[in-house]
Amino acid sequence: MHTWDYDRRTLTDDEVGQRWKLERMILYGLGGEKIDADLLRKHLPYLNIPEDRRCFLTLILR
Repeated sequence: MHTWDYDRRTLTDDEVGQRWKLERMILYGLGGEKIDADLLRKHLPYLNIPEDRRCFLTLILR
C-alpha cells in the first residue's frame, strides 16, 4: 500500500493505526496487499467509508 498523506514510520500498530490503514486500503486501493478478513470484521463498524462499500464488504464477509 502506497501512502502519500502519512508517514508510515509514525503509524502505530494499535487499533487507530489499523483502522487508518484499512480505510486507506478500501478507499484508495490495496496495492497488491490483501485485507485480513478477521481484522476487517472487527473494525468495519468503525471505519469512515461510504455506505455502499460498507454494505458490499458486509455482504462478502458473511
